[in-house]
Amino acid sequence: MPPGEGPRVAAILVNWNSWRNTVECLDSLLAQRFPGLHVFIVDNDSSDGSPGAIDDWCRMPRTAAGTPTHDGVDRHSRLRPGVPVGCRSAARDQGTLPEAASGCAVTLVRSGANLGFAGGCNVGIAAAGLRDFDFYWLLNTDTVVHRDALAALVDRARSDPRVGMIGSTIRWYDRPQVVQCMGGARMDARTVDARHIGENTPIEQLAQRAAGVEAELSYIMGASMLVSREFVQDVGPMQEDYFLYFEEMDWAVRARGRFKLGYAQESHVFHKSGASSSDVVRAFATNLYYRNKLRFAQRFFPERLGATRRVMRRELMKAVLRGRWTTARIVATNLWGTALDRAVRPPSAPRTA
Repeated sequence: MPPGEGPRVAAILVNWNSWRNTVECLDSLLAQRFPGLHVFIVDNDSSDGSPGAIDDWCRMPRTAAGTPTHDGVDRHSRLRPGVPVGCRSAARDQGTLPEAASGCAVTLVRSGANLGFAGGCNVGIAAAGLRDFDFYWLLNTDTVVHRDALAALVDRARSDPRVGMIGSTIRWYDRPQVVQCMGGARMDARTVDARHIGENTPIEQLAQRAAGVEAELSYIMGASMLVSREFVQDVGPMQEDYFLYFEEMDWAVRARGRFKLGYAQESHVFHKSGASSSDVVRAFATNLYYRNKLRFAQRFFPERLGATRRVMRRELMKAVLRGRWTTARIVATNLWGTALDRAVRPPSAPRTA
């Protein structure tokens, strides 16, 4: 990094069949009041034409009809109407990225397979490299970000070099005056269950609630997570065998004793939540949640595995009593050791080694 130049940040978005969310997130990212940002979008082998749609949007940025406004969220397409966004594109198996043209702000990488959240983030970090960027901002594609969200994250990171991972104030996209979480979550030491810190706090109570957040943090919520280059070099990449869920918790536990977790109160991110109308996708996600809960406990806290299983048995009984038979079947299958292998990848996604 040349002397006198500010920190550089690679924002990492992982897209899978959700280009409309992705370009809305990108639109807000490109309006950040932070000069050293480059956006890496990793497409996880989408079947909906996402790479072409994202490239088309960069050529002609536009705000979709009916898009709501959020406090402090600017959009490139409104600030600079008609101004295209420089975008380079490459396939992961090409090995090296093409040279970025002057003014290029976006890099689109086609991963070639559905690698999950962690795998896609690792591809994005690898594409960015560990020499050109000081921080990596991992974001869910179903978010939009306040114009100063990144600046607040970087300010917290630079205030203490021991802080290697920093979270934002996550607010509900459709209920922006309500907090989804402050930075991340705290883990129950007995059962490895986790609860979002500050969930459902009214935004006007944020300041009075925020003071003790960092002392409570067990991990940072992956909807918005800034990590330092030193963190990635020391701790290593995200663990990919979770595919979805628990990878942030795994990363934070692996960093214990080496890095602290931080919270940037003024970094506001609006999250649509991961709800899906598809029963198949819901079943897939539910299976991954319970499979990974056991995998995480076995990997880091084997002495708590019995307690984790007891909690799952109670959840199984609740599902049965409420007639939620798909959930009951998934919990039971994971509890008794015959995991639903066919649900480890969505039906439309290719299997990877």
